[in-house]
Amino acid sequence: MALRSVTNVLGVLAKPGLDAWKIEQGILSALTLPRRPGEELGDFAHRVVADMSEQVEKAADFGLAIHAACEVYALNKQLPQDIRLLNFLEDWVRWFDSNVERVASIEQVFVHHEHGYAGRVDMVALLKGIGWCVVDFKTQKVKRSAKGEAKPTFYETWPLQLAAYRQAILASGAKDVKGLVSVVIDSANPGPVHVKHWSGVDYFGSFLAALELWNYVKGYDPRGETPSSKHQGSSKLQVPTLS
Repeated sequence: MALRSVTNVLGVLAKPGLDAWKIEQGILSALTLPRRPGEELGDFAHRVVADMSEQVEKAADFGLAIHAACEVYALNKQLPQDIRLLNFLEDWVRWFDSNVERVASIEQVFVHHEHGYAGRVDMVALLKGIGWCVVDFKTQKVKRSAKGEAKPTFYETWPLQLAAYRQAILASGAKDVKGLVSVVIDSANPGPVHVKHWSGVDYFGSFLAALELWNYVKGYDPRGETPSSKHQGSSKLQVPTLS
């Protein structure tokens, strides 16, 4: 059975914040990329798009490197040898040592068979003052106010992702996992991490709504028949990469 990944499911939802960031990268590329002598406007536009895509990929690669370093430290308290990574992780390490009392799992895949989805969870840990939590690490170029104050963006899909993970964790037999926590690491300026504990909303209900929308758009439900007759005959989705 080809399970849907949590991030794949949430891909059907609009992400205005992320889209705005990508547009900003495109504008920056257009403003900073020198135009070649005699270059046609269309050719220049293609180079701008390629440059923008390169910046997006670099951000993604940096995020993967940070995640890998967090995993290694959480498992054996080993710091990265890469000085650049270490600079960005110093405050995260201080947060980890001050707040994480026990770690139950790191980068583990959990499956919710009833709803037919799976996801790779950054960390399940006992956090001081909160209890057992699903923790997700995010890298982001944190913006600053006119006064220089950090203003991280906590995207609206993040708690849906965490809630879906939590339900899959509970379905595996775990108990007392209640907290949903996002930890933002600034990828532009090394400094304090930004932590948000999500609560007070039925985030899982919203995720299930997105799941039904995904079923309709993709025309596939691993639990049974396609949700809409107009999609009958469409090929089944391949197993997605979990992230």
